[in-house]
Amino acid sequence: MTKRYVGIDLGGTNLKLGLVAADPYGSGRNKDGKLLERHSTPTEVAGGPDHVLNRMAQAVRDLCRTARLPLSDVAAVGAAAPGPLDSKAGVVVVAPNLPGWRNIHVRDILRKKLRRPVVLENDANVAAYGEFRCGAGRRVRNMVILTLGTGIGGGIILDGKMFRGTTDTGAELGHMIVHYGGRRCSCGAHGCLEAYASATAVVGRTREAIASGNRSSLARHRGFTCKDVFDAADAGDRLARRIVEETADYLAAGITTILHVLNPEMVVLTGGMMGAGEPFLDRVRRRVRETAFERASSACEICWSALGGDAGILGAALAAEAFDRTGKPA
Repeated sequence: MTKRYVGIDLGGTNLKLGLVAADPYGSGRNKDGKLLERHSTPTEVAGGPDHVLNRMAQAVRDLCRTARLPLSDVAAVGAAAPGPLDSKAGVVVVAPNLPGWRNIHVRDILRKKLRRPVVLENDANVAAYGEFRCGAGRRVRNMVILTLGTGIGGGIILDGKMFRGTTDTGAELGHMIVHYGGRRCSCGAHGCLEAYASATAVVGRTREAIASGNRSSLARHRGFTCKDVFDAADAGDRLARRIVEETADYLAAGITTILHVLNPEMVVLTGGMMGAGEPFLDRVRRRVRETAFERASSACEICWSALGGDAGILGAALAAEAFDRTGKPA
């Protein structure tokens, strides 16, 4: 019997939601879910946790209203939030990009507001789960995702299950050290992958290079973005091209470490930097082949996400479906 589930992807700028149909007792595509309806609304983080949680609950009601589905017909809700968090307790421990979010009992608050079962998971974990269930990773059992945006998140699927680690911090792959004593990361450490290969880092490193006297067409644009850096590289800007190549190399260093520790069948890259295209991905693949153990790299496909921005909401909804089906976390 097909049921309806809601997935919420809590971001610092927007709340993204999806209504997903899945058959907990089916197989293949029916079990893996179909996205029926999307909804997006500003998060309004400046209003604080209570305000955002009210907006999350209202957004679920709005989504159901648009889909002409009574809220009571939603089997369960999956909420994806940035970490660190305690998924068993349903608590966001701290969210650096969400001011005031410390020890917030998201699961229990939403459960009370919506009167529906709610599960809370890390946003990158559910993106990995979405790709595993109905995206690029449908053919594999062991995969890793790297979300390349403002920061770098990580999600790990091992033998078909989300890997969380002892304290729900087992997949913080953006905080692997790739340059000991290097650039300061948003987490406070130095040399993290996030400080070199996130979209924010691409812009920051480019600005630093221009300030140091490097010539670039981007110097004329105060508010340039990561996409602008990649576009400038494509147009022949030498500094932008160097930044892009170095970014691919740092990302490859992180993926090589992942291959040596986890030996996955697939590494999926997603987030805003997907716009970098195939030349960027080809350089990452080439560098990984040059540095990783041959047996590990030859067995691993490195690819862009198949679901793009829908991975989080699909994964959150399907995490809710897994809990509804088994009574246990995905």
